[in-house]
Amino acid sequence: MTFISVNRQYGSLARIGPNLLITDDPETTRKILSPRSPYLRAPCFDTLRIDPAITNVVSERDSKKHQALRYKLSAGYSGRDVYDMEQTIDRHLTSWIDQIYKSSASQSDVALEIDIGRQIQLLTVDIISKISIGESFGCVQSDSDRYDFLATVQQAVKASQVFSALDELGILFYYATRISFLNRVLLPSVADTKGLGKVMQAGHFASWYRIRANVLLQIAELAIEQAPEANHVPGNSLLTSFLKRGVARDQIATEIVVTMVAGSESTSTSIQSILLAILTNAPVYRRLQLEIDAAIARGLTKRPVQYAEAQQLPYLSACILEGLRKHPPAAQLRERVVPPEGDYILGYRVPGGTYIGFNTWNTQLNSVFGADYEVYKPERWLVDDDERLKAMRRTLELVFGHGPTKCLGMPLAMMEAYKVIFELLRHFNIATADPHRPWKSRCYGIFFQENFNIRVTPRFNETVEWAVS
Repeated sequence: MTFISVNRQYGSLARIGPNLLITDDPETTRKILSPRSPYLRAPCFDTLRIDPAITNVVSERDSKKHQALRYKLSAGYSGRDVYDMEQTIDRHLTSWIDQIYKSSASQSDVALEIDIGRQIQLLTVDIISKISIGESFGCVQSDSDRYDFLATVQQAVKASQVFSALDELGILFYYATRISFLNRVLLPSVADTKGLGKVMQAGHFASWYRIRANVLLQIAELAIEQAPEANHVPGNSLLTSFLKRGVARDQIATEIVVTMVAGSESTSTSIQSILLAILTNAPVYRRLQLEIDAAIARGLTKRPVQYAEAQQLPYLSACILEGLRKHPPAAQLRERVVPPEGDYILGYRVPGGTYIGFNTWNTQLNSVFGADYEVYKPERWLVDDDERLKAMRRTLELVFGHGPTKCLGMPLAMMEAYKVIFELLRHFNIATADPHRPWKSRCYGIFFQENFNIRVTPRFNETVEWAVS
């Protein structure tokens, strides 16, 4: 990748544009993103607005406003308001595994070939839609991209990348959307029958007394039995959590869309990349499956595995951490603006107003991980060296941001990754269909995979019990 080669050739602080620097230094990244940092988000964050007139938690550039909004949203993401996140994942994961099992078992002695990347995408969309708005899209059951959500996200992300690189174009687009008829053409609307507008409907129609989702999503009416002065909104979704915490209705619509995009595509990419790394390393695959089988034999796991149980498996944890390190789910620079007085960074005097982006991928190819940091090697996380492990973990955590901008959805994404990887290897023998070209991956700031085809056969001693339970 170009950014990796730039920092390798020119050092940990390098210029890639007239007013744009890029860094892969972990300490510099932590300093810039630390609480009360004078560095502000750059104009490129404006391209992450769903509605140009309304900022959201990932686009808000004012630090105080961002923290106030983040505080209101955190109760939902942390599980305080949405208390059955893991049970939601369990229900969808069980159905997903059972569907793959039935398809593979029907093949008799022939391995079933499926696009597991596509299937993981459908699963993550169903999970995050249920958690976000209280009703699953039903993509797994229908085996389709319902409402063209995934297709719309990919198109929107491509456009966002262009606008983020060209500030002037973003400004022009902003003012264009202030014109009524252009606004209707250019932006998603709650009247849309597909794509992001479809998702926005669940938040847009919220009132003090009730939320009614659109008929096409077949989401039941969610009653809100409260007086205007009451501070109680029943329900168990991010949508109802945001209402309970006083988030404005228009704001909810944009936050739900942001959550749906990040909670589906980024999580899907993480799971896919971890799985690919495991499948293309035969010794890793065998060792991990043996650890999973041993945990099952000793009665250490339920069906499906619980997150707390999975985290106790050292090799599974090592495989997941190493997979995230080798393939972070996003590659946006997430630029910040040097404060007006300027700063010294890695020995250089940097003028105020300069933009600095973060080279997330190269940050994870750091010597703190050892001389062989280019290699996918889960064993590096099993060393008996607490200080080194602490330094490695601190660097890996930068994949999800740092400080007041750390990803709110990280715990949910990690939970999904642990559970999906465990259950796939628990129930199936898996191999890539084309070892020479196992998938096709494109990056537009976040990654989109295609044709991640695998061959699966059920491990009958385990899967039959699952299917009849």
